[in-house]
Amino acid sequence: MKLPAGRQGGVVIDPKKEDVIQHLKAFRGVININTSRGKGFILIRNGELIAAFFDDKEGVYRADAAVRYIMDYPGDDADNQHQQHFVMRSYSEEEYAESLKKCTREGLVIEIIPVDKSATPLQPKSTDMAISHMSPRVDESILKKLMCQPGVIAVSAFYEGFPVLSLGEADFEHVAARAEDFLRTGTKIAQDMNLGQPGQLILETEENKFIIVPWGDLFLCIITRADAQLGLMRVLIRSIQSVVESET
Repeated sequence: MKLPAGRQGGVVIDPKKEDVIQHLKAFRGVININTSRGKGFILIRNGELIAAFFDDKEGVYRADAAVRYIMDYPGDDADNQHQQHFVMRSYSEEEYAESLKKCTREGLVIEIIPVDKSATPLQPKSTDMAISHMSPRVDESILKKLMCQPGVIAVSAFYEGFPVLSLGEADFEHVAARAEDFLRTGTKIAQDMNLGQPGQLILETEENKFIIVPWGDLFLCIITRADAQLGLMRVLIRSIQSVVESET
């Protein structure tokens, strides 16, 4: 089942942390969940878990069963932390209503479960409020610099197959997933051949170029036309990476 895309709100490693819970009290949208076991989502409104779904190798979980399965799975050790990723996507009232309608039709609506029963929902500090525990340096102005380059079609900062911030025209959910596949395959090939860690991956076709480069804790995926000048692009990419490195 496909829910509205909403606005990208950041990547969360552990949704049980106190600062994340505080944010969820003012959050309206969906948390997409990707783990080593499977994928799913939780629909949330002002700290209340409204609907949930999870699909793994053992079966499909809906509503209350999905929430229990997601929350009960151990995720405190280092190995599991790297295998669980939660991506927040905020919704407008219309997007939320559409999602709720779909979840109701599919039998995914659960009993109201507050994220923090003792707390009153907080008002958001701004409409652009977002969190990203993996990288505090996600800056839209950086992506705008790349988008201004001749031939650039789309730019996306992604983490573990999920888009964190994107600009341009593309299906960024699909782009981020395929970029992650490309990154892992390219890295494995480089390691198998004892070539070291790839500093850049480029896929060229007759019509486009597909570029992946590290950016702090994230990766940048850049889609260009075939006539885009890679030399100029590399200079700009290196300058962007150097800014991130100087902050760490």
